[in-house]
Amino acid sequence: MAGSWLVEPELNSLRRGDIERHLEPKVMKVLLALAEHPNHVVSKDDLITAVWPGTFVSDDVLTRCISMLRRATRDDPATPHFIQTIPKVGYRLVAEIQEAPPEPAPAQPKPLPAPVTSNVEDLPGIVAATKKTETETSHRNDEKPQSIHNKSLNRKLLVPVFAALFVAAVITVVLLRGAAARQHEVVLRTLPFTSQAGEQLQPAFSPDGSALAYVGVSSDGRSQHLFLQKVGSEVMQQITDGPGQDFSPTWAPDGRQIAYLSDTPEGLGIFLLDLASQTARRVFVPQELTHWDEGALSWSPDGRSLVFPDHAGSSPSSSIFLLDLATLQAHALTHPPDGWEGDLTPAFSPDGKRIAFTRASETAVRDLFWVPAAGGEARPLTHDRTYVDSLAWAADGRSVVFSSSRGGKSALWRVAAKGGDPERMPMGTEDAAQPAISRMGDVTRVAYTQGSAVWSIVEVAAGSDAEPKAIVSSTQQDSAPALSPDGKRFAFQSQRSGFQEIWTASIDGSDLQQITHQGGPLTGSPAWAHTQDEILFDSRVGGHSHIFSLTAEGKTVQLTSGEFNDITPRWSNDDKTIFFRSNRGGRWQLWRMDTRDHQPTPLTSEDGIVPQPSADGKWVYYTRGSEDGLWRVPVEGGPETQVLPQPAAGYWGFWQVTPHGIVYLDLRDKALHIFEAATGTNSLFARLRRMPPKFAGLSVTLDGHRALLTDEAQAGRHITLTETGPSSR
Repeated sequence: MAGSWLVEPELNSLRRGDIERHLEPKVMKVLLALAEHPNHVVSKDDLITAVWPGTFVSDDVLTRCISMLRRATRDDPATPHFIQTIPKVGYRLVAEIQEAPPEPAPAQPKPLPAPVTSNVEDLPGIVAATKKTETETSHRNDEKPQSIHNKSLNRKLLVPVFAALFVAAVITVVLLRGAAARQHEVVLRTLPFTSQAGEQLQPAFSPDGSALAYVGVSSDGRSQHLFLQKVGSEVMQQITDGPGQDFSPTWAPDGRQIAYLSDTPEGLGIFLLDLASQTARRVFVPQELTHWDEGALSWSPDGRSLVFPDHAGSSPSSSIFLLDLATLQAHALTHPPDGWEGDLTPAFSPDGKRIAFTRASETAVRDLFWVPAAGGEARPLTHDRTYVDSLAWAADGRSVVFSSSRGGKSALWRVAAKGGDPERMPMGTEDAAQPAISRMGDVTRVAYTQGSAVWSIVEVAAGSDAEPKAIVSSTQQDSAPALSPDGKRFAFQSQRSGFQEIWTASIDGSDLQQITHQGGPLTGSPAWAHTQDEILFDSRVGGHSHIFSLTAEGKTVQLTSGEFNDITPRWSNDDKTIFFRSNRGGRWQLWRMDTRDHQPTPLTSEDGIVPQPSADGKWVYYTRGSEDGLWRVPVEGGPETQVLPQPAAGYWGFWQVTPHGIVYLDLRDKALHIFEAATGTNSLFARLRRMPPKFAGLSVTLDGHRALLTDEAQAGRHITLTETGPSSR
């Protein structure tokens, strides 16, 4: 016992009553190393030597493990009851260590009653053998008498032995059959299902498995509609049109309708498309557009309901809702913890009794759960705390297939419906997402999307319309550049190491260095200080996103903590204040924090992201997560005013306050503009050859002559179809 927690090293878990916390193996080893010296300070070097012998790791790896222990035990570093930090030295386990109480002795089994049978044919093999044995024993007893007590004892001993042997034999046969089935299940063929221009994604099998509905995005990205294509055919049929952006198709069990979501000029809606008449009608209006493009709809096998993620009232966390198609009334099935991103990507099991979904503490930190379709407690299937894109039930309902970055790059994994360790699927081993599954006889079809792109940090010169110059490039999402104060280096986020981390490079792209080693699902949003060599960033190493800084000496310091999310930090002009987006107030807002007392206070009442102070320090400018435009608020709080209609929603990182004005991306003419807030004038900065990817953005040099920009080229996502089945061996 460590405090009130039962420590189970062999299970890598902590238990207290009905609460169970799963730990990573290294995190458990850190706890055990501290427990060897209870209430004594253990230096960082000694802990690293004990947990990572013969391996060089930085202090931030140990800090991550301590953070995860604190999160599991709900420990507050300011008033610790479990682990105390001794600044510049190490850590002390302050929780009381004691032997776990002995488990109660198991009840003695009652003697098995003698088998009673009226007919030998009821159990011909076993009973007949028993009769024969008793007859032979009777003859032997005539020759050599035995006591009745001994005969009775022998029978009592043989019955449980025979029973155990019988059960063991049955288990062995089942295991051997399962192993044989796994050995003989092989990938029969893998073929590209779509290869048209643009993007094809979010596949959904028809009930008979003969066709796929999917989302098709035009080459210029301006239209997004649903298409239908037979397996084995190259002919694709567009089945929706209009001004809306259509996505997340799911079939009715009878194959006559497809439900989907559409973001129309009138707002978001759930639509039902009748395939015979090619007519669609809106049946429900969800409250908020949140992660809808990741597979948000699932139709129940009985055809009576749909499930989707939405928000209950003013709750900032999404829940799984069930929509009754007869009454068009919806109610929440799940209730995620306060401060969490919420529940997403629901899918009905083939028998309609369960709904699997992902639960996110933060967008990039998710695990699989399931809930009874009739309602009840949500139960976990995985404990990875990593990114899960989407999921699908296996055709037999015994497992869930999901796309995850748990092994580094996104791949398809499978976990048993009863839980356990996920196993990698034999297909979709790299850059695979959005699985769909169908079975026809002995053959199982798995459709999924695969994508690739070349990501670059490019340099754009003011007043130029020439092809931007690539400074660094890779296929691993180099993005979000942040220039150093002297303009000689820049920081950026990249997945070059397998997980997204912060890297730096010289302004010419040389001297690449990875400067964080968080090893978590996502570390990003770098921001270089104005007056010192220090970089802010956000990271999700403990299950929630928080703000960190990396000092000039290479020391990583965690600046925020708690059961909520803090993201996209930026410095004040004098580097004495940090502005960031947080949901610690129950909804997304802008917050500010003095670097000396580390006491966050809200700055806005509405949403805000990527906050930046004006050149004179009087205002804080910001964008919003899901709205077009640029806003500002007085640096001490006050009225929140929109000052520009751009950047567009989703492009919230493509702007920067400079001494010469605000440089921002205007989606309408595919160009960078510069806005003078004092005069209200707007002028062209540079035209772009193509639209950059959403979210991650740009950084402008102090002289205003150049901008570093995130660029994505040769991008595409298409659908792959794989068939697996018994081998012919």
